[in-house]
Amino acid sequence: LYVEALVPGIDAENLELSVMRGVLTLSGERKAENGKEKTWHRRERGAGKFMRTVELPVEVDADKVKAEYANGVLTVTLPKAESAKPKRISIEAS
Repeated sequence: LYVEALVPGIDAENLELSVMRGVLTLSGERKAENGKEKTWHRRERGAGKFMRTVELPVEVDADKVKAEYANGVLTVTLPKAESAKPKRISIEAS
């Protein structure tokens, strides 16, 4: 299971990721530019704190979740928990 989040302009140390009870939570803070006051005509990325939640379709193994951050894209790999994987059941013939 994979989740990608676009979070450009944010340092990895300003991001927090957690998994609990089937929900992936991403939170962080985009720092405001210091110094010069600007008058924006249009700004697509605001500053401040944010939080996003993603309901996961299956149970995942939280101990094996991996996250990679490159070029403003956070990619999260969430392996399915063993309990979420189908189990083969043998059939006994009589």
